[in-house]
Formats: sequence, structure tokens, C-alpha cells
Amino acid sequence: MSKPKQPAKLYEMLIGHEEKYDRKRYPDLLRMLAAIFVIAIHTVSLAASMVPAESLQYDILTVFVFTFISCNQIFVMVSGALLLPVKGERIGAFFARRFVKVAVPLVVCYVLYIVAKNGFSAVSPQNLPLLFVRILMGAPTEAPHFWLIYVILMLYLYTPFLRYLLSHIPDMVFYGVLSVFLLTDAANTFAPLFGLEAPLPVISESFVSVYLTGYFLAEKCSRKISGWIIAAGGICYLIACGLILFTESYEPYIYQTSPVMTFFCAAVFLAIKSRNDSDKNDLFIKLVCKHSYSILLLHWGVLHFVVKQVLHVNVLSGGIVGGCILMASLTFLISLAGAILLDNTLIAWILSLFRKVSGQT
Repeated sequence: MSKPKQPAKLYEMLIGHEEKYDRKRYPDLLRMLAAIFVIAIHTVSLAASMVPAESLQYDILTVFVFTFISCNQIFVMVSGALLLPVKGERIGAFFARRFVKVAVPLVVCYVLYIVAKNGFSAVSPQNLPLLFVRILMGAPTEAPHFWLIYVILMLYLYTPFLRYLLSHIPDMVFYGVLSVFLLTDAANTFAPLFGLEAPLPVISESFVSVYLTGYFLAEKCSRKISGWIIAAGGICYLIACGLILFTESYEPYIYQTSPVMTFFCAAVFLAIKSRNDSDKNDLFIKLVCKHSYSILLLHWGVLHFVVKQVLHVNVLSGGIVGGCILMASLTFLISLAGAILLDNTLIAWILSLFRKVSGQT
């Protein structure tokens, strides 16, 4: 029996087209995990900023910061896993469909953050040129977490070239290329230990190595060494914890594109990938996955304005654990509700306009 028309429409708004889910489940699980982690990292880092820096509480919170900040690499790895294997998609179609779906929500939320902070005068006709320049320049002070979106957009610009490269080189050559990128990340990370400057920091900052790692982990060839990668990721996690607990200047060696972070995230990726499809009909996973990008965009404002200032939730109230759980839970639920609303109104209308202009169905 077919679903009634209105419930079916509501289902599509919340979850998306059902046929979309006749594919592998692990990317959905990873995106849901990353969406939860991105809220957890900013909640826990806020708590860490409010306790003494020399305390055990601070060290434990920093361990959780390292754990949750893996969301950055997970988002990038999932993008590489989903986009790079695609074949036969023309460059124009790629940018008209995929690039626009990332760029439009970014611009919409960018403007919302600017208006929320500076009022509607920021989008007055005489200020539009300045706003346009600000959007091109990168993440605003009102939404510093947008830096990751700009990284992903840059990787989207590289994607057609990387697809062509990956489809025209043997697997062994690709392994060599990926190894060079990872070794470059290692050199950039650990060179300061020896009093040297990072040789090619721009490569690490671009996250290309993480993007390509996502592609590698998604391919069948990774199965042969998946156990070794998971073990290496576990060891790297213990190394990071040790550095946090027993050293002071650990940040450059465990964050961003550090091999410590990359192997930990790769282990998380493969651990989720190894799951079976028992959760195939889990509506919650589909719901969060569909709106994970908008959750990423909106959660900063929800956390720092709605939850902190409007609801007056203190991250340390009821103890650190209780305060963090309460603040993160409220931020997640409100961000999810806001993402559903925004995805199905303003963003949907603008994307529909782009489809009509580009002749897409």
C-alpha cells in the first residue's frame, strides 16, 4: 500500500527520496557521527576554557577535544569517499549540482550570521559589494567554524582534476602519490621538533591528503590493510592522550592534518565502514545525515546565542559532565530543527532556482 500523499511529502522533506538509500550505509553513519562530534567539540572546548589550565579536569576535557575534533577530517574523508570514485560526470554538471549544493547553504548561513550580529544594514544595497568580498575572503568572525567549509569548497574545485588523475593512473601509482602526501603532512607536523620550518605547509592546509585518504579507505583495496590501519589509529589515539596528559606543547603534533589525527580518523572511518546494514531503516540516521551539513553551519550560533544567552544554560551547571551533555543535547536538537526548517525553505528555494537556470530536472 502506498503512503498517503501528505505523509509522503513530509517524509521526503525530512528524510529525502527513499531510493537515495539503496546505497552503502557507512557514509550516513559517518556523517551523523561527525555532526554530533562537531557540536560536542565546541561544547567541550567551551568547558575546557572555564576550568584551570593546570587541572586534571582540563586535561581530561582536552582528551575529549581531540576525540571530537576528528569531525573535521571525517567530514573531508566522507566527501572524498563519495565524490572521487564517481565516473562519467561532466565538469559542468558537477559544479551545477554538487558545488552549488555546498556553496548556496554556506552563503545563506554566512548572511544570516552577519545580519544576526550587525543588523539588516549589513545587507543594504550599498553594503552588498563589501559583503560579497567578505564571503570570498573566508570565514567571518561571527562564524569562525566556516573555515572547514572553505576547505571543502576548495577540495570541490580540485575534484574534477583528481577524478581524472585517479582514473588514469595505476593503483600502485596512486598509493605512491598518497604516501607522498602523508609523508609531507608528517614532515610539516614534526619538522619543528628538529628546529626546522615546515617544508610545504600549504599541502597540509589544503587537506588534499585527507581527501585522498577518504577515497582510499572507501575502495576495496583498503580491506587488505584495514586491520593495520585500525591498530595504528588506536596507537595514535593513545599517543595523543599521552601527549595531552604529560606534555605542554602538544597541539601542533596531534591536530589538523597531523598523521596522529589522520590515522585516528582513518581507524574510525574503517570501524564504522565494517558495520553491517542492520540499521538500514533507522529513520534517525537518515534524518541527521540529510541535514548534517546545515547542522554544521548553524550549530555555532545555536550554541553561543540560543543555548547560552537565551536559555542561559551553563556548561558547568550540574557538574561538567551534566552541563556538557545538557548543552550539547540542546544545541543538537535546536540545530537539527533549524536545519530542517532552513533546508526546506530558503535553501530549497534558491537551489530550485539554480536548477531551473541550469536546466536541471
